[in-house]
Amino acid sequence: MATISKLSTAAPPSSFSSSSVRPRLVQPRCFIDLQKASDFSSKVAASRLSVQGHRPSKGSLVVKCSQSSGNGSAAKKTVLHELYEREGQSPWYDNLCRPVTDLLPLIESGVRGVTSNPAIFQKAISSSNAYNDQFRELVQSGKDIETAYWELVVKDIQDACKLFEPIYDQTDGGDGYVSVEVSPRLADDTNGTVEAAKWLHKVVNRPNVYIKIPATAPCIPSIKQVIQKGISVNVTLIFSLARYEAVIDAYLDGLEASGLDDLSRVTSVASFFVSRVDTTIDKMLEKIGTPEALHLRGKAAVAQAALAYQLYQKKFSGPRWEALLKKGAKKQRLLWASTSVKNPAYLDTLYVAPLIGPDTVSTMPDQALQAFIDHGTVSRTIDSNVSEAEGIYNALEKLGVDWSYVGNQLEVEGVDSFKKSFDSLLDTLQEKGNSLRMQSFDCNDMGLKWLVFAPRESQGLIESPRHRFIRTSAQFSHYRTPLPSEENSGLRLEVGKGGIVRREVLMSSIALLSGGFMIDPRQKEAFAEEFADMPALRGKDYGKTKMKYPDYTETESGLQYKDLRVGNGSTPKAGELVMIDWDGYTIGYYGRIFEARNKTKGGSFEGNEKDFFKFRIGSEEVIPAFEEAVVGMAPGGIRRIIVPPELGYPGNDFNRKGPRPTTFSGQRALDFVLRNQGLIDKTLLFDIELLKIIQK
Repeated sequence: MATISKLSTAAPPSSFSSSSVRPRLVQPRCFIDLQKASDFSSKVAASRLSVQGHRPSKGSLVVKCSQSSGNGSAAKKTVLHELYEREGQSPWYDNLCRPVTDLLPLIESGVRGVTSNPAIFQKAISSSNAYNDQFRELVQSGKDIETAYWELVVKDIQDACKLFEPIYDQTDGGDGYVSVEVSPRLADDTNGTVEAAKWLHKVVNRPNVYIKIPATAPCIPSIKQVIQKGISVNVTLIFSLARYEAVIDAYLDGLEASGLDDLSRVTSVASFFVSRVDTTIDKMLEKIGTPEALHLRGKAAVAQAALAYQLYQKKFSGPRWEALLKKGAKKQRLLWASTSVKNPAYLDTLYVAPLIGPDTVSTMPDQALQAFIDHGTVSRTIDSNVSEAEGIYNALEKLGVDWSYVGNQLEVEGVDSFKKSFDSLLDTLQEKGNSLRMQSFDCNDMGLKWLVFAPRESQGLIESPRHRFIRTSAQFSHYRTPLPSEENSGLRLEVGKGGIVRREVLMSSIALLSGGFMIDPRQKEAFAEEFADMPALRGKDYGKTKMKYPDYTETESGLQYKDLRVGNGSTPKAGELVMIDWDGYTIGYYGRIFEARNKTKGGSFEGNEKDFFKFRIGSEEVIPAFEEAVVGMAPGGIRRIIVPPELGYPGNDFNRKGPRPTTFSGQRALDFVLRNQGLIDKTLLFDIELLKIIQK
């Protein structure tokens, strides 16, 4: 490898060190205002997107996005459009979940691709009901759990590829890609990785899919072989310059060995991870503890990335590259990954703003994307500070930082993290599959078509707000095993002729999942379905009329509530600070979730204390319904509330009062409902757990 000092450099401006590390400003507020366009079926609808606002000292920045009515007007440019058109960098989104149509407003605002990984799918599948129908069908058809997982993933990737296909076509295969990773269990298996990549490429069967392969030593030969077979690759988990050079060589070797006359459809990106480098090296610098060492905190990652770009320019030039270019080869673009800031003391665009340059990709999760849309500045920065970057790189070496060791350590941690996410998700799916298989029994022929279960939330376990259905077969035989009585299982059914059964169920969700009653294996199957039995979630009327639920208590203000778990102790008083956990759903619009930060559906609330939401009673920091609900609770209690629009967010703006969704995708989901000028009902549903009362 060429030494870094021999690569071309440019004179550094004085801004490099001063902008790298500084206290993060209070976050400006950001939302996207989306109004449904008439047709999203094949191509991204035209949109108008305007940016208003400023930094906190000047007021809140507001990003409003609304689709046009199909009159062909050009979309208004955003900072993401400028990033691509002015500086040649493609902004991608580092997240994927169902429904993938949630990506449409992001595409309109300038996002040009999507990346995924096992951790992203673990979060998406385990925390959403959107996968239940397909998963149930897969289990019912006899598919094993890992096969079912891949079918869930492949569908998401195919659907996302369809959304980005117009960009892929417009750029002649230069952009518009969706990435899916091979099993992380294959990170040390050269041949297994090749076979997995071939299989994924075949089953996804989309021209704009990237197969992700980790840049581990055993997988470097895999990259060459997969490229050689004409499969486009996203090489992931690159943490060092030495490994990056090996990745480039594997790509070039693969192109040369392919034997193809036209190389234009074989493309690649090299995902160079950024923020994790600072996380590791900062700890080393703090242990060294000298003023010089402490001064270099927060600078290692950007410095190494700037030198990686120099290496990229060097390797994709000269006779070897020119020969491939004549056959239509495209450069393997650098992709900046891990761009969210881990240290709250650092500027929230630290791993985006200094890494802007042509022929690169920046893939951003919610936090980084929101920050850059909110107050990012478009300017070529990647090679404006190269000599200073080189100085930082060398200074860290002199202090004893072994870049090779850091890269190897982060690679091991990255692979292990993805393996754990993958294994955890398979365990979750196995439990779901087991519960589906247990929920089967026969009924006598009474004209009964549905048995409806709404498990009572107890022992800290919370079900989805959408009641659970158990569907039986169309024909009914005699009971082979009697249904349990209220005394022995907590289940009470009121059975009637035809249609839906009126029910009151007292079975805990933990009993349901563990098989609270014995089931004869000969009995016909019945499978749990979510998305049920709340009138607002049925049909196309979007819950236009005010919803009343007889099993909820209604207050004078119009708030409806039900205690899922009663707490212990005194209730909060005016002036006291309360700490809560919460979930939110747009119950008036298909029950779409917009906040589920700390729990998996059906699981217990989890999280660190510093992450929980706090507000002071009587301070009007939260929407009226929220405060009214909490003042009647005791610590440990969980209350579900149905919030009519007049008790919700003032002016249909969640920026004015809490609680505010913590993710960009959640903000978009909520804002779509609140800002919609049509007939969409704005009724919301919250689950609130009162964790602690903090005295004045």
